Amino acid sequence: MKRNFSVLFFVFFSLSLFAQNNEVKNVILMIPDGTSSSVLSLSRWYKGYLAGDYSVGLAVDPYLCGYVRTFSSNDPIGDSAPTTSCYMTGQPSKAGFVATYPPKTDSDLFPVDATRTYQPLITAFEAARILKNKAIGLVATTYLEDATPADCMSHCYSRKKNYQLAKQMVYNGVDVAISGGAREVRPLENELKEHGVNIIFDDIDGFRSNESDKLWAFFAEKDMPYHIDSDTDNIPSLAEMTEIALKCLAGKPDGFALMVEGSKVDWAAHNNDAKTIIDEYLEFDKAVKVAIDFAKKDGNTVVVILPDHGNSGLSIGSRKTNKSYNDMTIDELMKPLMDYTVSAEKLGDLLASSDNAEIKPLFKKLCNFDISDEDIKTIVDMKAKSSANDHSKVAYSLSKVVSTILYKNTCIGFTTYGHTGEDVFLAVYSPTGNAPTGWMTNVDINNYLCSLLGVENQLPKLTDELFAKHQEVFQGYETKIEKVSKDEKDDNYKLIVKNKKQKLEIESFTNYIILDGKKIDLESVIIYVDKNNTFYLPKKIREYLQ
Repeated sequence: MKRNFSVLFFVFFSLSLFAQNNEVKNVILMIPDGTSSSVLSLSRWYKGYLAGDYSVGLAVDPYLCGYVRTFSSNDPIGDSAPTTSCYMTGQPSKAGFVATYPPKTDSDLFPVDATRTYQPLITAFEAARILKNKAIGLVATTYLEDATPADCMSHCYSRKKNYQLAKQMVYNGVDVAISGGAREVRPLENELKEHGVNIIFDDIDGFRSNESDKLWAFFAEKDMPYHIDSDTDNIPSLAEMTEIALKCLAGKPDGFALMVEGSKVDWAAHNNDAKTIIDEYLEFDKAVKVAIDFAKKDGNTVVVILPDHGNSGLSIGSRKTNKSYNDMTIDELMKPLMDYTVSAEKLGDLLASSDNAEIKPLFKKLCNFDISDEDIKTIVDMKAKSSANDHSKVAYSLSKVVSTILYKNTCIGFTTYGHTGEDVFLAVYSPTGNAPTGWMTNVDINNYLCSLLGVENQLPKLTDELFAKHQEVFQGYETKIEKVSKDEKDDNYKLIVKNKKQKLEIESFTNYIILDGKKIDLESVIIYVDKNNTFYLPKKIREYLQ
């Protein structure tokens, strides 16, 4: 059975789904992280309820064209790291892997070459920059080094190595980055300035008045707050972030590739917080409109919209409700959602720092309903059991309790707090009207993106040229790897290569080498993998020692 499954995917490889020349000047990839198709249905109903017109649709609706199977190399249910990684590289990978080749396992769903384990994989965006001189933009509402944006322009076997991923993006030629994640980028501020980047931290006025075509702007030390909880005077919406990113990139003579992630649909789904899921998706949908309006005006831009995976098993209809599903009116379904004015996460945070006497007034003020004595006792007991010295853990635990209370009397159900394995929707705006249709795989999406960017069939070759093992590149030379810092948390390493006359120094996660004290810039980043004590770097570096 496994063999037949593998053969099926080889057939997909051989199909020339995108054989025609689809190359355009600009590509905008938009990913609403963790958005199941049921989220679109619920968001449409909610938007129509607010408008008093149920014919009102979403910005994405006219361009829906197919479904995509998204999976890890050894698991039908993927997380953001390997799923977006496959869109970028064409290679399904393992949970937690960022644009990196997976290890071979007994449960692989896709052919895996064990000799390539941990090899960084060139992404479609990297290839577009290297081969087509396209500018690169990344926009996200969590943090820049989070899995989805990291998949576009960095590499690692662990999505948790935030500083390492951020450093790669600094040195990998990202022109525009707008997100949270300032904490990991602050130590690299001087490097960004050396690359001519205007870097902004928590400065909405400076952000809006920016005139540079190279902009890195951050509005949180880690993830940005949910839109429903945001101080909108000081934190931009995703639509505005997209608009300013496009303003920076629009004048690039060779075009651009931009990834926009509605990151926190996923986080709200992990919390089973339906109102915040809707709010985050509708904010993403506004950004979709910005992108499509730009593309229509530009005439040479394609917008590709698809989630990386599903999350939470959200349903409109649940067995937990007392009423029969066909007796529940639209008012009964939507009115409670309108009354919820904060996320479950925010309410959990408020409860964690409040006296027990404030529980009932908080629910009434922020959610417009009278919480039961039984539910109050549940919250009080949870607070008593949790560590009083760790506010974040108390707040996290309470957010799950809050979401259960908020939705137990609604018709909205959830099956899990985790990801789900259903196929995800695909939508494409193309100036020619041509778009892939039907059922596809994540590998097919990579093929399509590469065809749009003019780099089809180039990724395997570039990967082998730019990410070769240092033992092979410097065979016959004396090599030594040493840690740059004594700090155990700093995973930065240096490779030293010597012959009789020359000394070559190569620092991990940068894009340059030092030959006899002289700096030489490279077109790609250099990756060090501690799992196999190997540097992955361009083969041509050897030429400098000959």
